[in-house]
Amino acid sequence: MSRILVLAVVALALLNPLFLVVHSLPTGVSAHDGPIYTNAVLGYANITSLQAYNSSFNVPYGASLQLNVVLEATSTNGNTYYFWLQNVAQFVTNESLMCFTDNVWNYTTATAEISNVTGNGGIGFTYNILFGHPTFYGYSTEPMPYRFPLALYLLINESLSSNGVIVNFIYVVLQNGSLVPPHPVTYDSVFIPVPDPQSAYIIVNDSLTPSAVVLNFTLFYQEALGNLMDTELVWGGYENGEFTTFTQMSSYLGLFYLSGNSFVPFSTVYTYGNDTAESTGDLYVSIASNGDAYVTVGTPDYGLLTDSFHPYIPGFTFVNVTSKVPFLVNGTYTNSFVGYVVHPVTITFYRNYTVNSSSYAVLDYPSQSLTITPSNTFKNVIITPQYTYYYKVIVNSSRPLLLNISGKETLTNGTLWLPQGTSVSLVNNTYYVSSGERFVVNNTYPNLPLTVENPTTITVTLEKQFKLTINSPIPLLLSINGKSRLFNGTTWVLQGSAVELVNNTYYVSSGERYVVSSISPSTPIEVSGPMNISVELVKEYKVEIVSSQPVMATIKGETEPVNGTAWLPQGSVIHLTANLPVYLKGYFVGTYNASPGEQVTINGPIYEKLVVQLNYTFLEELVIPIVTAVVIVVAITRRR
Repeated sequence: MSRILVLAVVALALLNPLFLVVHSLPTGVSAHDGPIYTNAVLGYANITSLQAYNSSFNVPYGASLQLNVVLEATSTNGNTYYFWLQNVAQFVTNESLMCFTDNVWNYTTATAEISNVTGNGGIGFTYNILFGHPTFYGYSTEPMPYRFPLALYLLINESLSSNGVIVNFIYVVLQNGSLVPPHPVTYDSVFIPVPDPQSAYIIVNDSLTPSAVVLNFTLFYQEALGNLMDTELVWGGYENGEFTTFTQMSSYLGLFYLSGNSFVPFSTVYTYGNDTAESTGDLYVSIASNGDAYVTVGTPDYGLLTDSFHPYIPGFTFVNVTSKVPFLVNGTYTNSFVGYVVHPVTITFYRNYTVNSSSYAVLDYPSQSLTITPSNTFKNVIITPQYTYYYKVIVNSSRPLLLNISGKETLTNGTLWLPQGTSVSLVNNTYYVSSGERFVVNNTYPNLPLTVENPTTITVTLEKQFKLTINSPIPLLLSINGKSRLFNGTTWVLQGSAVELVNNTYYVSSGERYVVSSISPSTPIEVSGPMNISVELVKEYKVEIVSSQPVMATIKGETEPVNGTAWLPQGSVIHLTANLPVYLKGYFVGTYNASPGEQVTINGPIYEKLVVQLNYTFLEELVIPIVTAVVIVVAITRRR
C-alpha cells in the first residue's frame, strides 16, 4: 500500500502538499511533529455511514482506513533501520464486509527490500515501477460482516527481542451495530530480524527516512526521497494505490500514542496522510463537538487540523451490569448500564428492594456499593448482582395448616414471605378439634407440594368430619351418602352425611345369622356431630323340622308351631311332639335323636325328622289277648 514514487517532484508534493495543488490524498488525521518515541500507537474510529465507489477498480466499492507508523531500530554496531508498518481495515461497502490487513515495508533506504520477516503472512512483490521498494510483507484476515454504528481500535505495538523486533497488529471491535465487550485480536505477530538490536521505537518526527540515488526512466541519476516519519489514521482506496470516491461518509477519528502507561493524543494533527498510496479527493475533516476529528463528504482542506487535539476516547474498560433490580450509577437511578468508561464509576445496589406489594429482593452479592476504575488495558467487567427474591404466599384456609417449608414445620393460615425456590408441602391432612370432631384437607390449589417461584395464594378446601361409633359385635352394612360399606367400631364421616342401615340380617353361615332387633338412634339419620349408634342383635339358627305332626317352639315365652324350615333365636325351646294313633309310634332323628315329648334348646342349627312306624307292642298287647280269646272260644265250641 506504499505510495510508488515516479518523479521526485511528485514525491515532494506528496510530502508537503503546499508545494503543489493537490487534488487527492489519504484523508483523516495524522501527526509528524516530534520527535516522539513510543512503543504503541492507537487509532480509534466510530463510523456511522460509509459508501465508496470506483468503477475502474477490481473492488469498485472498496475503501480502507489505515493506521500507518514508522519503526526505528538501532543495533549495537551503530546502524539504524526503518520499517513502515500498516494496520489496515478494508471495507467492501456494498456488501458490509470488512477484513484486516497488515503490511511491513523496509524504509531503511528508499529502495530497500524486505526479507526474513516471519508471521502469519508472507513476502509480496510490487511491479511496474522504475524504482522504490520491490518487496513487502503482508497478511489479511477473512472477511467479517459489519453494521453501523461501527466502532473499533487499530493498534500497533512493538517490543525488542534478542535478535530483532516483534510487532503486533491488533484490532478491537467496540461496537458492531451494538456495543460489545472488548476482545483484542492480535491477528498477526510479525518478527523483523535486526542484527545486534539495541533499541526499537515507533518514531514520529518531521523528518524523512533515508533517501537514495537511483537511475530514473530518462537514464539520469536522481535522488529518491525517503518517507515522512509520521503517524496517520486516514481514509483512502481499497489497496494497490487506488483512488476512490466516497459517496457516503460519517466517521469520528482519534489518534493516540503510548506515554508511560497511558495512551495520550497527539497534540498537533493534520488532515492528510503523507506516506500511503491509497487516496481520495472528496473528504472534509473538522473538529467535532466531542473533540474527535470528524470526517464527512466534502471539499478537502489539506493542512493543519488543530494544534490542541483532545479527541474523545471510549476507554478500554467495558462495563455491563445486568440486574433485574434497578440500581444507581454515580447516584443516578437506572435499570441497565452497558458501555465503556473513562472515569471512575460507582455502582450502588439496593440491599432491600420492594418490587411490588407481593415481592421484594434482598441483595446477596456483591457488596452494596463498588467503584470501577478505568483500566489502561482492555478489560471486560461483567456484574450480575445476585438477589434472593421473596414472594408473598397466602394460605387461604379456614383453619391453620401444618406446612413443611423447606424442612421446617409451620402452623399457619395467614401470609408468609418465602424466598424463591422454597418448597412447600402439607405435613398432614387431618386436624382434630376434639376427640369426636376434625377437619380433613379435601383439596389445595395449586396442588401441594409446590416450589415458590412467584407470589402465590394457596386455597385450601377443608371438610368437617365427625366420629361415628358403631356399637355392634359384627360389622353392619350401612349406606353413607349413598355408598354402602361394612362398619363396626369407629369411622369418620362428613358433616351432614346421611347414614342408613342397608339390611337387618347378617349371615355367619348357612345355618347361623344375626338379625338387628333394634338400632338407636334409628336410621336414616343426618350426622351433625359425634355420634354413637347402638345396635342390638339376635343370633338365630336355622331349624328344619320334617314332621307330619305339628312341632311347637317356645320363643320369648310364646308358643307357636314349627314345621318345615324356620330361623329361631338362640335359646328358644322346641317341643318335639307327635300326636299319633295308638297303633303307631314315632321318634325324631337328626341333630338330636329324641322321643316325642322331649324339649330341645336351640344353640345351633337343628335338623329333626319324625320317623313313624307301627306300634308292635300295642299290637301284641291287643292281638294276643284277642287271639287267645278266640282260641278259647273255638276250643269251648268244639267241646260242645
